[in-house]
Amino acid sequence: MAAKQRAGGLDRRSISIRSVQLVVACVTLLISVLLLVATFTAKTGYTRMRENTDNYIQWERDAKDLQIASDYLTEQARCFVVTGKRDYLDNYFEEVNVARRRETALENIHAFLGNSPAFLSLQAAMDESVALMDREYYAMRLAVTAFGYDYTEFPEAIQRVELSEEDALLSPQRQAETARSKVFDDVYHQRKQVITENVLNCLATLADDIGQQQTRTADGLNDVLSRQRLLILAAIGVTLLMLVVTMLLVVSPLLRAVVYIRADEPIPVKGSKEFQFLARTYNLMYESNREQKEHLAFEATHDALTGLYNRNGYDFILKNTDWDTSCLLLFDVDKFKPVNDTYGHEMGDRMLKQVAKSIRDSFRSQDYVCRIGGDEFAVIMGHTDSSHAELVRGKVGRINEALAAAASDGIPLTHVSCGAAYGGESRSYETIFETADAALYRVKNRGGGGCEVAA
Repeated sequence: MAAKQRAGGLDRRSISIRSVQLVVACVTLLISVLLLVATFTAKTGYTRMRENTDNYIQWERDAKDLQIASDYLTEQARCFVVTGKRDYLDNYFEEVNVARRRETALENIHAFLGNSPAFLSLQAAMDESVALMDREYYAMRLAVTAFGYDYTEFPEAIQRVELSEEDALLSPQRQAETARSKVFDDVYHQRKQVITENVLNCLATLADDIGQQQTRTADGLNDVLSRQRLLILAAIGVTLLMLVVTMLLVVSPLLRAVVYIRADEPIPVKGSKEFQFLARTYNLMYESNREQKEHLAFEATHDALTGLYNRNGYDFILKNTDWDTSCLLLFDVDKFKPVNDTYGHEMGDRMLKQVAKSIRDSFRSQDYVCRIGGDEFAVIMGHTDSSHAELVRGKVGRINEALAAAASDGIPLTHVSCGAAYGGESRSYETIFETADAALYRVKNRGGGGCEVAA
């Protein structure tokens, strides 16, 4: 009873690994949740930065489209008044009525930014561009007259333009010069500069706004990443702590226990509460069963008459041997039954003991010598192969010589027959036994007293 109490008692100062695991699990769960939140926050910030960048690229493209469209109209108007080719005028009105890049750009920015400073600057550029079209219409109307076109064949916007009385009375050459001056003079250039300045103001405002947004988002991301780093360090710390605790309370005691178990000794009672309980329980079982185990194990696997392994021990060894490098020898005492019938069982037992001694003395200590039947013996030789066939035959010869010498001590003369078979790759122990058994019977049929090593 006292032994049981000692085995089940625990050191109150020891730590329970279960409690440690519970605490670590809670801390780890908390860190994981915080990391997950930080990850989603970082992803949101990254998405916002990417959206800001994409938006700025699109708005910049829209603002530049307005500038490009305005310059395109200028270019087509100038080409028409200089060359008089109608294609340029058609291109002009294709842009105004169909492509409408200026209007589209303004609508896109207004849809995202509303009446922001950037939009107002672009609106001012648009207003100036639209206002400048009146000058371009007048110039193109003069060019239509100068080049002798029927103005009624041109778009309505051209038809609606009324030339001043002074310009209408000019010669075609002077009308063409006046038309060119309308789109090339300083006034026209200054108004174009106003459009450009407004577009540049729009771009600068956009860049400043996006820069401020990106800075705020980047600062937020930096804070999130700092928290993530701290949480990761905390997770690493918890992991290392758990690793150290596990090593001290579980792994180290287990490794020590393995050494003591292999040495068939009691386990030191150290480590966590759970391990101490297991160690004390094991030690109690160890002390209670050691003597009984040794006694029962020997009786279960050894022959009482000869001290060799019995059939149970032989079967176990047979099934757990590495047959790739082993050899099985089966022995049979020749003419044992007549000796047993003539001299009695006592003499038969003496003969079997002598045979057992002769066989055991002829083999190495690491070889397994077994009595598997009344007058049947077996030897399992390890770390050998077919190149040792002559060695095996020599051993059997010495056994028979020893039995012949024992005849002078009052034991009837006898000898043994032996069949041997080597293992190898893909050969089961059943096949090896059958091969050795067949070799033994061939020796018996030849009169016995010899050895055959099967190929």
